[in-house]
Amino acid sequence: APGAPWSSDVELPGLSAPPPTMMRDEEVYSYLTPGIRKTKVEDLETQWDNLGFSIRPLNGYVKYTYQNQRWDMGAFVPAPYILLHINSGALHYGVSVFEGMKAFSCKDGMIRLMNPTMNASRMQEGARKLRMPEVSTEMFVRGVSEAIMKNKEFVPPYGYNASLYIRPLLFASGQMLGLAPLAEEYTFMVTVLPAGGYFSKSSGEEGIDALVMEAHDRAAPLGTGAVKAAGNYAADLEPVHDSKAKGYGTTLYLDSKERRYIEEFSVCNFVGITKDGKFVTPYAESILASTTNKMLQQLAKDEGITVEVRPVDFDAEIDNFTEIGMVGTAAVVVRVASITRRDRVIRPPSFDTLGRLRSRFTAIQCGDLPDTHGWMVEVCPAVTKR
Repeated sequence: APGAPWSSDVELPGLSAPPPTMMRDEEVYSYLTPGIRKTKVEDLETQWDNLGFSIRPLNGYVKYTYQNQRWDMGAFVPAPYILLHINSGALHYGVSVFEGMKAFSCKDGMIRLMNPTMNASRMQEGARKLRMPEVSTEMFVRGVSEAIMKNKEFVPPYGYNASLYIRPLLFASGQMLGLAPLAEEYTFMVTVLPAGGYFSKSSGEEGIDALVMEAHDRAAPLGTGAVKAAGNYAADLEPVHDSKAKGYGTTLYLDSKERRYIEEFSVCNFVGITKDGKFVTPYAESILASTTNKMLQQLAKDEGITVEVRPVDFDAEIDNFTEIGMVGTAAVVVRVASITRRDRVIRPPSFDTLGRLRSRFTAIQCGDLPDTHGWMVEVCPAVTKR
């Protein structure tokens, strides 16, 4: 934020003396990063509508460190690397939570961030679950905003089907050996990258084919499924890659206790429109509540659509859906063309209502429709000359 003591914690070798040791018997080592070929704006000028979803080294990232029971003032780090203790709690025990967010170049020439307080609240819930120090909402928004401003030339211009994807990450960078005592050092960082859709353009319109997982679980009923813990995603690696090898685009998980109730797609919430026009999304204590899903529910209510957040029995109810979508920050809403469970294949015939809600949602993001719910937060002017 303007006036904050942002600094760099990366120094070129040979230009300064190593940091002083604290005690006579301490040793200090310097580490060099591999060579970094950073992205240039001119590299993207013909790609704004075809960015895909991939990592591109930009100007740098924002990093805060928690030591001695307090967070520092933050630093901007130009290299996409971090020095980490080999026994860090994140590496050994998965003590890590993250968020996914987006910023947009809007119609009026301003860059805006979508609903950061909702993501801050969800990260705080994850921090409590994994016994990490919380990142205050003020610090969260300040760090995210600073990461955007330091990379503002990479926010895709207004008019393109793209955004700046933002990944805040909180993890135990300090050492842990066993689950007690807890780490004494933690890191909160914010990285950004210009991105299109998580799935290809054709997948968004033609739809994704999903396979119901029978031999794998995403999360335990009373586990960490309801927070955005990094380890939750590891559970889907083998299933989703096996499914893609069979020709499916994603996985769908049912509850791990009875294999009866719908939980989530691989990295997205399940949403559906029933034959009587209701917007239905599953509820369970092991489901990660998507921020995008919550906002879509509000848009549905604005249209007078009945919204139900409740357990959804797969066998009893799946044929009652005329539309099914996958919802998440990166994906927004992607049509599900089919769901296969053993020898049964369900093909929802329509995507009219979900497609319309998606269009309204993305129009609010870029300023084409009024932001009546106050979701968009102004960050800085967009870069007009690239």
